[in-house]
Parts: sequence; structure tokens; C-alpha cells
Amino acid sequence: MSTSLWVTGIANSLSGEEQQTDQTDIAQSISYFTQIRPILQASCQGCHQPAKSQGDYVMTSFDAMVAGGESGEVAIEPGDPSASLLMARITPVDGEAEMPPEGPPLADAEIDLIRRWVEQGAKDDTPENVTRRYDAENPPIYRRPPVVTSLDYSPDGRMLASSGFHEVFLLAADGSVQVGRLIGLSERIESVRFSPDGAMLAVAGGLPGRMGEIQIWELSENALKLSVPTTFDTVYGGSWSPDGTRIAYGGSDNSVRALDAETGEELVFMAAHDDWVRDTIFSPDGKSIFSVSRDKTVKQTDFDTQRFIGNVTTHTPGVLQGGMIKVAKHPSRQELLVGGADGKPKLFKMATKAAPASGGNPNQIREYYALPGRLFAVAFSPDGNWCYAGSSLDGAGQVRGFETDSGKELWKLDLPESGIFALAVRPDGNQLAAAGADGLIRLIDAASGKIATTFNPVDLEVGELPSVAPEQQAATAATAATLETPLEDESKVEVAVAIAPAADEVVILQTSAEESVDFELKVLPESLRIDRPIDKAQLLASALSSDGSKRDVTRNVAYQVEGNVGTVSANGVFVPENDGTGQIIVELEGQRVAVPVEVTGMLEAYRNDFIRDVNPVLTKLGCNMGTCHGAQKGQNGFKLSLRGYDAVSDVRAFTDDLASRRVNFASPDDSLMLLKPTGGVPHQGGQLMKFEDPYYRIVRDWIADGALLDRESPRVVRVEVFPKNPVVDRAGEQQQMRVVATYVDGQARDVTAESFLESGNSEVATTDGSGLMTAVRRGESAILVRYEGSYAATTLTVMGDRTEFVWEEPEVWGKIDALVADKWERMKIQPASLSSDTDFIRRVTLDLTGLPPTPDEVRGFLADTRDGAIKRTELVNQLIGSEDFIEYWTNKWADLLQVNSKFLGSEGAMAFRDWIRGHVDANTPYDEFAHEVITASGSNKDNPAASYYKILREPTDMMENTTHLFLAVRFNCNKCHDHPFERWTQDQYYETAAYFARLDLQPDPAAGKMKIGGTAVEDAKPLYEIVADKTEGDIEHERTGEVTAPKFPFDCEHSVAEGASRREQLASWITSPDNQYFARSYVNRLWGYLLGVGIIEPIDDIRAGNPATNPELLQHLTDEFIRSDFDIRHIMRL
Repeated sequence: MSTSLWVTGIANSLSGEEQQTDQTDIAQSISYFTQIRPILQASCQGCHQPAKSQGDYVMTSFDAMVAGGESGEVAIEPGDPSASLLMARITPVDGEAEMPPEGPPLADAEIDLIRRWVEQGAKDDTPENVTRRYDAENPPIYRRPPVVTSLDYSPDGRMLASSGFHEVFLLAADGSVQVGRLIGLSERIESVRFSPDGAMLAVAGGLPGRMGEIQIWELSENALKLSVPTTFDTVYGGSWSPDGTRIAYGGSDNSVRALDAETGEELVFMAAHDDWVRDTIFSPDGKSIFSVSRDKTVKQTDFDTQRFIGNVTTHTPGVLQGGMIKVAKHPSRQELLVGGADGKPKLFKMATKAAPASGGNPNQIREYYALPGRLFAVAFSPDGNWCYAGSSLDGAGQVRGFETDSGKELWKLDLPESGIFALAVRPDGNQLAAAGADGLIRLIDAASGKIATTFNPVDLEVGELPSVAPEQQAATAATAATLETPLEDESKVEVAVAIAPAADEVVILQTSAEESVDFELKVLPESLRIDRPIDKAQLLASALSSDGSKRDVTRNVAYQVEGNVGTVSANGVFVPENDGTGQIIVELEGQRVAVPVEVTGMLEAYRNDFIRDVNPVLTKLGCNMGTCHGAQKGQNGFKLSLRGYDAVSDVRAFTDDLASRRVNFASPDDSLMLLKPTGGVPHQGGQLMKFEDPYYRIVRDWIADGALLDRESPRVVRVEVFPKNPVVDRAGEQQQMRVVATYVDGQARDVTAESFLESGNSEVATTDGSGLMTAVRRGESAILVRYEGSYAATTLTVMGDRTEFVWEEPEVWGKIDALVADKWERMKIQPASLSSDTDFIRRVTLDLTGLPPTPDEVRGFLADTRDGAIKRTELVNQLIGSEDFIEYWTNKWADLLQVNSKFLGSEGAMAFRDWIRGHVDANTPYDEFAHEVITASGSNKDNPAASYYKILREPTDMMENTTHLFLAVRFNCNKCHDHPFERWTQDQYYETAAYFARLDLQPDPAAGKMKIGGTAVEDAKPLYEIVADKTEGDIEHERTGEVTAPKFPFDCEHSVAEGASRREQLASWITSPDNQYFARSYVNRLWGYLLGVGIIEPIDDIRAGNPATNPELLQHLTDEFIRSDFDIRHIMRL
């Protein structure tokens, strides 16, 4: 299929074989368009474009790029690189270059190419037809109807204008024929408006991310009268002045503008908005322009002075939710109908009266019933008695009719097949046209809301405009259908993407033939089965030596595929090509291993799924990272959920936001979603993928299939990384990793390429983004693996040169010593000798009591001549349970439970500390102690444990502290979004917090007038309060705004009495022996307290990406703690 992609031309010209260049001929002509421009697009234009012209230097225009920026120096002097400022800025000095300011300098080959191009005269060879200009002889060809963003009836009611792709369709108002196609430069048409006399049509739009344009068409001949380029992006909401001499519009540069309809001269520029201006309307007298914006305001601008007069929306801050999108003018009154992101149509006076101190908005007349999703269209009937609104949400639409003055709903029309982006009312008031995402136009009876007919404007036969009014014609519109045009064969472009590791001093060691030793060749996986055309598989080849060591040889072996089922890269990645069975032969130094392969599904049509296929691509490219569109406020008005945790909002951002601006169903290759990351449109993030590479095809095909979201798509439940706990012998050696994801439906897929592998210690090992680890120096590094919200970890050990190491078995006094010694032996570490008696008594006394031993205690211990194990064990037993021990560990728990007179008063703090001391003295089992704290009720005067809830008074704070304290899980990291380093979700945050939603705090009469605290912004609290559980009370989810029911973040066996309160349920779940975090977190905490460093460090951060340094030891302590019924002193004695 022919499309208008100018980026297609770029990509095709870069596809390789078309560039028959002789690399040995340095004098050969260098092409700006095919060789230089892609370099600048990928590395420079993101910061040097009209929207972001750093240094006042624009590189998206050839002339501006040559001329230079604010320095006044010529950037490019044709024929003389030494006089070209650009060359000086991009050439590194001591390894650093001024441009690009961030990231590595351009490659030497790229700099040399630019230098040679300048030497040759810096010629611009950009073809004139690179952005294909459609015209009447060469109109767009559609696979499916284009999204309709705007509709308008001619004043006489005979004609309906509909936006298209690079064009406007002129249709008979009854949908019977197509009477014209106004084809112009603007790819994206945002608004179409007939002039008051019907002689002209104003079109607002442009090339997204590149330029805006106002077109004025003379309809008597369907000829373009005026084309006015404006701003650096598409423009919105064109509107005519009442006398038809001026046109107002809004822009993504936050401006309101107006121009002369005859000359194109700009007459108004007003920039008081703080965000994109989406629509404009003139006042009835033409003296003012009213504009609506994503900044949640409706503003009035005086035409003659170009001054901002004031806000129509003078609401109390925070009342309005979401930006404004559309505005319509009442036919006979000074009133405006406004629609926006909150889905609620609002009727305003054309006034800017300020809000009173008590709040509210004196200019708002009424608010109508909300529609689902965003309101993209609003309209009045010709007499103003009725008004209409159209919305879109998740691919579905709704249109509603209302009585203007009463607010009564007249009718409601649900359109589950398409969101609605445009409405227009025929001048006789009998017919309403509605259209949107599916490109079909629906003619609706304005009184009943019933659809009279539906048609595809692309399909209509060309004909003459009926000579009589539409109401006298029978509706003969064609049924909805999508024009199917066979796609032209697309050549396959094989793209190899290499991601280089950050520069460092590590020399990559390749195994040479001279280093060969006796080994056995092993390959994982042992067999392969692939049934989707977009899948691939990472092979792992390793050489198992006779001494038991193993080295990675994935990049050293030779691969051969038998059976014509696919190919294997030098890095060991198998890519399927044809259905069938075969095998991969892996060979090294005469050894051969055959891996059976079965490939199916290559000939079947495959529909990419957003959750399963597209979102991993966006995440891998970094689109939804916190430094890009996943930031709290997004980037440049485009917001994605962090790391793609919220698929619903992400698909809405692509398909609903800005009326599907970012995805182009009619011409998927022209989607901003593809033009930006390929560098076809200036992109601050640079070029992230190339035209027709595998990631490009995944996203493009998803858009071509309608950019749908299957909410029931199977999600990842776990990921595994291979090999487990690999050992690399020397610095410089490499280890390829393999990641496999398992889905809820049981399917397993190799996701190595789309996974993120991060080194926990970059001084020991680094990773390159493709799963390849490089050893830097001796040591251990945790390797965190992340894919689609699931996490796994393993440990990479870099052994270093230990050829002289000889293991000497240390003295072992128990299981703990044995487990520690196992780790030493594995790491080839010879431990120090046992501490002296002097060191031992000092260390153990400090660790257990927080105090040094007395001189007498030291002398007595040193004088004891018994066996060391006996007397040291006896000393430990004496210290555990002593008065100093009890005081020391009471203080530990007083800190953890935040015993503080600021919150409790001196009386309350002393009582709470005494309560803790009693439990330490009694050696209360840890599960009972935790259960008492979590379920504490009554007055904190009588039950000091209830003081826990005087300190933390909000359900979310209670939940965060409780899970952190007793489980070492940091739920505060998933409050605003899914946890960035763990499996915990935002939903789980509120589900867990709901267990505290019914906790009630009431003043205890025993407190009398005694108060604690109190500031100018916070009331003082009673000294004593009564903690109880109410029978009602819920928590509201921050993202969805819905009440969230309590639910545990994971299942474990626990028993709870029938009718137990929510806190009692939570306490039983937390303290269960089956809870994988409860016992583990406390024995790790004890280890950290006693030895200075936890087995997991930090001691209160247990997560997949923070594995234990000695997992076997931690498991042993956990098992012992549970077996002893949570006896803390038992663990200390071990």
C-alpha cells in the first residue's frame, strides 16, 4: 500500500543494498539525506528543534542548521570543516565533546562522515517528494477509514465536512455521495469549519511534531486559497469571527492566535494558558475569543488589544478535574458549553467574574450528567434549547442529548464499537452527525437519539451535491464498511541491534584455542518449541571442565540450523522463519550438541497484544521510564504509567487522548507512536528503533489492527533467570544470561531481549542491556532481572585468580559455622583464625548488652582455663536475659515502635516502654509480641501497646510501617505506582491498607484536659485515646477513585476466628509461620544487629533484587526460628 510516510523514504534509503557505496573511495559524494540527516535525527534534533531550540539553534531546518544559533558563528561553512562551529562542537577533546551534551560523543565514523560532507560543500540533497504531497490526482489510499476528529455542516445544511488523513471530505449531508476531497499538506486535521456565508472552509491541523497549518479553501472551486504555516506542531479549534474575516485557533505552544482570513496575517497572539489550547470560539460581537485548554481553564482574550481578560473558570483550585477540550457557543445567549477530560458538560456565562472567598464559580450555570471518559465534542441545537455531548473511553463512545435550561437528559446513545471525537448539528436541528475512532459517520435523529444511518466517507461514490435540502431526501447512505486495499509486498529488512556496554577499563577476554582443556559441552535449553512469529530464544552454551568449573562459551561456539526453520546469530539468538522441525547444531573444538527445534504458527495471521507484546517493547525502549513519559507528569503532555503498570491508562493515552493523535489507524506508519522513536519526527529521546525492525513491526501491526486492549490477556506470574548463581573465573570474562517468563495460563516464553538485567554491584560486574554480564573484579554481584512487573535475582561470582588457593577446613562448632564455611570455600576465602578470649568477651558483651564488659568480668573470663567452646557458650548464656540485655533490647524495640514523648507524652512513652520491657524480660514469642502490637485495642493508658496507633494515625501510614517493620517489605514504594524493584502493585498497596481502614481513635475521658502537641495547622491530641475497630470504613484507591476491599498481597496458611476484625485477620496473616517474610525478616535483623551487616542488607529491605549473601544460612535460621516457636533467645544462642 502507498502511504505518506516520509520516514518510510528515510528508512528505505537506509536499507542497505540501495546504497551501493564504495567505502574505499573517500572522495565519493556524501548524501545529506541518506547519511547525515539520520545521524542528526538520532543524536541532535531532539534538543535542537523549534519546540526546544537549545542555544537558539534549530537543526530540523537545513538553512537554520547551516546558519547557526545564538553565538552568531556560522555552524556549517561549506567546504571548510575547520571554520564550521558544528564540527568543533561534535569533535571530542580528551574523550569528551560539547555535543551531544549528554551521553557518549558521536562515533568516529559518524564525525568523519559529517566532516567529509562539509568538505564536499555541505549540499542538501533532500528530495522534493520525500514527504509525499497528495493531491486530487494522487489521493490517499485507505486500508480502513481515517479517524474523524471534526465535523461541520454548511450553513445551508446541504453539505457535511469531515476530517480525514491529509484531506477533508465534503459529503452530501444525508451521506449519499462524496462531493469533494480537499487534499493538502496537513497530515492531521484537527478541525473543519465553514465560514458564516458557507463560501469557505477553514481547516486547522498540521504535521504532528513538526508544524501547524491553517488552510482556507474556496468551496466554489474546491481550491486552496491560503496556507499559513504556524507553530511547531498541529494547531486546534479553528473558529470564524461572526463577519467571516478572521480565524482564531489554538496551539500546543499554549497560545491563542487569530489571523486575517484574506491575507493570513497574524492579528492576535495571547499566551496566558499553561498548556495546549484545544479549541476557540468568538463572542457574538467578534470582540473576544474564548479558548479552552488542557490547563483546566476557559479564558477570554480581547481581540483588539490581544490581552488576556480573565478566566471564565474561576473555580476553587482542585475542583476541576482534567483539562478542557471543546467549547460551543449558544446561538442566542451569552453562554458557552464546555467539555473536557472529566466527562461533565458544563454551561457557563460568557463572563470572567471572580469567585467569592467562599469558593464556587459565579460564571458556571450548570453541570450536566457525566459521560464516560473524556468529552471530545459538544454542540447546541440551532435554537439553543437542546445541547449534546460526545465522549470516548477505552474504544467505546457515548452521545447524550440534554435540555439546555433544565439539564434534563433527553436521550443516551451508547456506541461500544467506537469512541466519539466529533459532533455536528444540521442547521435545521433535526439531524446530528457523530464520528470518531472507527472513521464511520453516524447520522442521528436529534430528538430521539436513534441512528438513522451509518456510512464510511471513504466508500461513498463521487457525485453532485443534491439540489434540495437534506430533509427532503431519503436517507440512502451506504452501510458501514472498511475499504480494504491489498498491501504491497514489503521487503524484509534484517536489523541487528548491538548495545555496547559503558566504556571502562575491563578487557573482554576471549577463550583461545591454546587455553582449551578437557570439557563437556552443554547447551540450554535442551530443546526449543516456538509457535509465534515474533518470538525468539537465547541459547546458552557452556563448557564444563574436568575440575568442575564451568565457563560460558555462547559466543565461542559455531551454530548451524538444520531443517530450514530459522537462523541463529553469533550471540546465540535463534529467530524462527518457517514452520517445521529441525535442530540447532552447536559445535566447539570437535564437540557437537544437537538441540531439537519445532516451529509452528509462522504462516498464521498473528495479532499483537498490547499487554503481552507491545508494552514490553515500550518498556525496553524506555518510553515509560521515570526519566521519560513514565515521569509523574509525563513529558511534553504525554503521560504513560511508570514501566507500563497500568495498561488501561496507557492505551487511553495512545487512542483516546487528543482524539487518537498518537496512532493513525488509516496509515499506521504515520503514527506519532512510530515517527518519534524512529527519528522521523524530532524526539528528545533520540532514535530508539529503526523502520521495519522487529520492534517497529510489533507496534505498527498493533496499530493497524486497531490499537486494542485485551484486559483479559494472560499476564506474567514469574520470571526465571539462567544459569543459576554463575561463577566467572577471571575479570574480563563474560556470562550470557537467559530469562524465561511464565504466564498465568502456563505458557512460557524466552524474554531475554526485552528483560532488564541490572548489576547490584557494578564494581564487580556490568551488564550491556542484552543479558550479557562482564566481570570487572573479584567479588559477588546480585543480578536483578525485571520483566513486566515480575522479578527474579541470582548472584554472579567473579572468582579472580585463585590458582594458589588451598582450602583449609576451619574449626566448626555448629551448623551456622558449617554454612558460613561452605560459603568461604565456594568463594575460595581462607578465614581468619578464631578471635582471642579478650576480643571475644568484648565483642559478645557489646553485641548482647550494648555495654563493654567490666574489668572484673574480663579478668575472670581470661582466668577460666576450660575449653573455649564451653566457656564462651556459658558467657553467652549468662549475658542473654541479664538486666543489661533486657535494657538494651528494650531500647531497640522502643526505637522500632517509635516510643517518643512528642507523640505519647512522658507518661504514655514511659508506659509503652515498660510494656516492651516486660515482653523482652519474659522472652515473649516473637509472633505473639507482633500480634499484640497489631491488634492492640482499648485505651493506651490501660493497654500501652495501643500507643502504636497514636503515632501512626492514617491507614496508609499504619500499613506502610507495619509491613516494613514486621515483614521488611517497603510498600511505600508502590503507593503512587507499582513497585519499581519488586512484584508489589499499587492495587496491593490499597488492598493491604484497607485492613486498617476501620480503626477508630476516640478520646479517653481519663485524659481529662491533658493534651499532647498541637500546632497552628494541627490540633493537639488527648494524652490517652481509645483504640477500637468500627464495623464500617473503607479506603479509596488513589488512581481509580474506587473503594478498595481488603486483600492480602499473597496467600499463606493462617487461622483466624470467625467474625474477626480486619486487624485481627491481618495480624494472623503477618505472623503465620507460613508467611515467607515474617520469620526471615527478624532473623536477618538479629544477624545484622549482632554482626554489623545483615545477610540481606539493608536489613529491612527483603526483595527479589536484594538477595541474601548466604541463602542457605538465612534459610537455616528461619527454619530454626519457626521450629522454636519464634523463640528469640534461642536464635541468639545458636
